[in-house]
Amino acid sequence: MAIAFDFSEVSQHVKAVLRHEFGPDVSIRTDEGWQGRVHVKIVSSAFGSRNEDEKQTMVWEVLRRELKAESQAVSLVLAYGTDEI
Repeated sequence: MAIAFDFSEVSQHVKAVLRHEFGPDVSIRTDEGWQGRVHVKIVSSAFGSRNEDEKQTMVWEVLRRELKAESQAVSLVLAYGTDEI
């Protein structure tokens, strides 16, 4: 049986962790996925001129380090540099 997550709680935690890491000017949107999982869209100047693998690695390293087991509640990350918007 799949684990269900409290989307509201996890979403707020994800936003706080990412804002702390990437700064207050970062733009973060979260949407609810299956059984409360969190889908993250993040825009930051820190991602400028980085390829998709690098952007994903940057975000997932933070989520795994700071959220530990709760990082399993995140099922999608879309990261964009400010130059891509």
